[in-house]
Amino acid sequence: MVKPSPPSYPSHYQMLKNLLVEAYETANQGLCGDRVIASRSRVKERLKMCATCDKFDAAAKRCTVCGCFMMVKANLEASTCPDGKW
Repeated sequence: MVKPSPPSYPSHYQMLKNLLVEAYETANQGLCGDRVIASRSRVKERLKMCATCDKFDAAAKRCTVCGCFMMVKANLEASTCPDGKW
C-alpha cells in the first residue's frame, strides 16, 4: 500500500511573515477600536469554506497556502483567506 505524501507548507520564513502580517493587522484593527474577534457565525462560515478547500489539511487543521492554523485564523476579524475564498 502506498502511503500518501504529507502536505507541504510554505517555508518557515514565509509562515513567520504571514503570522506577523496577521498580528499587525489585528493589532491595528484593535487600536482603531474595531472588532478584533470575529462573530461565532462568521467563524463557522469561514471554517466551513476551509473544510471544502483542496488546500486545507484537515488532519492538522491548517492551510497549506499560508501555513496557518485555521482554528485560530478564522477567529480573527481582520484575517483573510490567502486563496481569496473568505
